[in-house]
Amino acid sequence: MCIVMLLYWLLVIFAGLDPDFFSIEFDASPEADADLSTIEMDPAGDRSGDTDADGEGFFNDTLRFFHFDELPLMFILTLVFFTMWFFSINITHYLGISSPLIGVLLYIPYFIVSLFVVKIFSKPLIYLYRQLNHKGEEAIDFLGRRCVVVSKVEKDKMGTVELLVKGDPIKIYAKSNTNEVLSAGTEAVIVNESKDKKYYLIEKFEY
Repeated sequence: MCIVMLLYWLLVIFAGLDPDFFSIEFDASPEADADLSTIEMDPAGDRSGDTDADGEGFFNDTLRFFHFDELPLMFILTLVFFTMWFFSINITHYLGISSPLIGVLLYIPYFIVSLFVVKIFSKPLIYLYRQLNHKGEEAIDFLGRRCVVVSKVEKDKMGTVELLVKGDPIKIYAKSNTNEVLSAGTEAVIVNESKDKKYYLIEKFEY
């Protein structure tokens, strides 16, 4: 896996592969503590907050806990696999473990411990990543731009909208600036940003 990660980043550096080529889908929710410009949502997702019933809520919360919503998936996996490799080399060496079966079974605790280690040491990187978008460019000013609602947006319920910036589609979190419920497919305009800078406020675009 370390070799796979190495090859992946070589493709990113020399072939221009997008670091977010592999992404995770997250349901928008008021509790989502994520960067606005890096979360990829399901374009058909118009969920009404009942994800806990089918386990998706717990799964997404777990991923958010380990910062999978704030840093690129492959970046975190790279850190996790190299951490697992470090544990595997040292523990099997110093404990004298030579059984292949035991070595394979140890991958499970290696993986769990590595997730927590990466969670701690990746925190300083989150701030840096928030200052830049996924392509390393300056943050985009979304205010005043027209967008299309992807998943239902309400005044007290967060959804997602999509807009084009220099020809590139970008999805961000949003809430309605009025009491009007904006369903998927509705054209809207971004009028403000939340105080915590985690989502934007939109209104229906009137022709």
